[in-house]
Order: sequence, then C-alpha cells, then structure tokens
Amino acid sequence: MEQETKKRKQSSAFITTRKGFCYLTVKIGRSNFNIMRIRKYTLEPQDKRDMRRLYPDYLFDWKKINQQLAEKREVCRAYRSKRQAPQNTERTSDPFVMMSYDPRTRTVYASDAGNSLAMLDAILQMERIKQK
Repeated sequence: MEQETKKRKQSSAFITTRKGFCYLTVKIGRSNFNIMRIRKYTLEPQDKRDMRRLYPDYLFDWKKINQQLAEKREVCRAYRSKRQAPQNTERTSDPFVMMSYDPRTRTVYASDAGNSLAMLDAILQMERIKQK
C-alpha cells in the first residue's frame, strides 16, 4: 500500500554520445530516446525553455547536463579526429588499373571500371583510325 501512495520517481534527462555527436536523452522503460542533438557542445537558453515545455514529465538538471557535456566533448572530438585522419593516408591519387585488350574479339578486360571506359574509348578510336 505504501508503494502505491508514493509518487513515481520522475525521470531525468542526460547526455549520451553516438558516432561523435552528443544527444540530450531520456530513458523510457528500458530504452533510451534521443530528444535533441546538441550542436557546438552548448545548449542555448531557448533550447532549454523548449525542452522544459515539450517534455514536462522529465527533470532537466541543467547543471548536471552541462557537466556531462563538458566530459563528453573530448570523447566526441577524439572520435571525429580518429575517423577523419586515415582517409587519405593509405590511398594514392592514381589507382593502379590492369587492362588487357583482345583485338580479334575487340574486348577490353579491366580491373577498374571507372578508368577503363576512358581506355576503351582510346582503343576504339585507334581501331577506327587503323581501318581508314
């Protein structure tokens, strides 16, 4: 009986990170739901007012949320810098293309389709010149 008369504990919002972005999140049951993506690691006063108005059933402790944002900022930055660094380090600007041409069947075999079309045009142009 005492448990029924007690008020249900009010859920509070918290900060989560996913793939280098911070989100204001609430827990419903066993699941987390992102209610807002936080840009530039700060919450504007208007955003805070909007969250309180849109989600009156949740407790927004802005001091705790700002502290969590400060902690997560470095995690997000580290993730983003790690994801962007290796893009051009291993790749060369001119990929190696292996091609062969069978003049009897006029067939071009290539390992890279993007560059093979230019080579095919060149080979067909050479054949047209030969036939004249």
